[in-house]
Formats: sequence, C-alpha cells, structure tokens
Amino acid sequence: MSTSTALASTSTSIASASTAITARAAYGQTRRKLVLAFDIGTTFSGISYSILDPGNIPEVKGVTRFPANELINGASKIPTIIYYDKEGSVQAVGAEATREGIVELAEDNEWVKAECLNTSPPPPP
Repeated sequence: MSTSTALASTSTSIASASTAITARAAYGQTRRKLVLAFDIGTTFSGISYSILDPGNIPEVKGVTRFPANELINGASKIPTIIYYDKEGSVQAVGAEATREGIVELAEDNEWVKAECLNTSPPPPP
C-alpha cells in the first residue's frame, strides 16, 4: 500500500469515526427527561443540558446565564468557588462568590470558602 493510499484510508477512517460520534439517534423512550452534566474544574466550572423528547434527536446545550453573571453574554463557565455557612448551606457560588463585598460578608458570617478543588487522589500513606 502506498503512503498516499494509507493516508487516504486513515483520513476516511477518522472522518467515519467523527461522523459516528456526532450522529445522534432520536430519543426512543416514551417519557420526556432532562439530563444535566456538570463540569467541575479546578478554576472554572460549567453546566450542559439536554431535554430528551420522545422521537426527537437530542441537542446538548450549555448553560450561559448564572446568578451575578447575567451581564456577560454567552459565558458558559463560572469560577469554581463556593461559600458555605456554619451549617453547611451554600451561600454563594461562582460569580456570586466574586462580587464586591463578598469577602467581608463571608468573614462577618464566618462562611467557609472552597476553591481550587484538588482532583488528584491523596498520596499513599
């Protein structure tokens, strides 16, 4: 097999694999469903969703509006920052956790800040 034939064959295989990955079948169940996917990153996070309607091909869409981030059109990521109160209830998330005055409010109320989440497993003992 010549190099050009091998390259053409590889390109065809890649194109076929790409088509197979992006081709979606119609949703075959009888009940409508909402599917959420959370991408929790070390510095930024995002959410995607799909509404599964019987007989329709699902579309995956990204969430682009978040509290305290409404003025930024199309921003699909928010900072991975969460403030919790003493009882463990969430008080501020993402852009809310970066707004002006939040640090003082958190200190006054003794909130705990979680950020830069470490996704690595702990070292062995």
